[in-house]
Amino acid sequence: MSNLWVLTVREWKAFWYSPVAYVVGAFFLLLQGWVFWLLVAVLNDPRVDPTWNIAQFFFGGTLFYWVSVTMLAPLLTMRTFSEEKRTGTIEVLLSAPVTDAQVVVAKFLGAWLSYCALWGATVAFFLIFQMHGRLDWGPIATGYLGTWLLGAVLVAMGVLASSFTRNQVIAAVVAFVLILLLFSVGLLEIFVTETDSRKLVQYLSLLEHFRNFSKGLLDTRPIVFYLSLTAGALFLTARTIASPRWRA
Repeated sequence: MSNLWVLTVREWKAFWYSPVAYVVGAFFLLLQGWVFWLLVAVLNDPRVDPTWNIAQFFFGGTLFYWVSVTMLAPLLTMRTFSEEKRTGTIEVLLSAPVTDAQVVVAKFLGAWLSYCALWGATVAFFLIFQMHGRLDWGPIATGYLGTWLLGAVLVAMGVLASSFTRNQVIAAVVAFVLILLLFSVGLLEIFVTETDSRKLVQYLSLLEHFRNFSKGLLDTRPIVFYLSLTAGALFLTARTIASPRWRA
């Protein structure tokens, strides 16, 4: 456990010591701040249904949310393995008294915690809003939980993509493609007419599982689904870096 902690701190520092982190972070927060302001303006319109709440739109209710999560994960993970392999430092890391699993999990945690930190900073928007109005914190809490769990899946896919290449740009592109493929599974529902097949497609849909979180509903099925996908991606990453050909 101490090895995992040390490796995770190493990954965390490696990300935040890079100027790219602050460029990505600043752009992300500016975008979310603008979206939040826009949602407040829209929901203040007297013609809008008063039962709507800002959480269901801020978390998954706009295109900006999905663009943010699909772009943020590849940017956070593109250097995890590719940069180490390009510079040759991965050889030193893998020759240390640590296991492949610890290396993979630490790189995942470093990127995922950075993802959580960026989204966590947006809590300030809700706190400012609270000063001028009333908020139902239930949907907000589940919205963040869903966002962090979904982020775990996307970050794990990004780490997997980074293990395929030594080029950071290629790693980001591959991660983005993998993430789009994951999201596209839910679109198959349009072409499926058989009931059991439709239910299977719905269960495999990332979007379908996220809807409950944005509504303030907490269900164990989406949690298990997201954690299972995350574990599967990390397992494939560990198998990839354990390959003799990859080490060569």
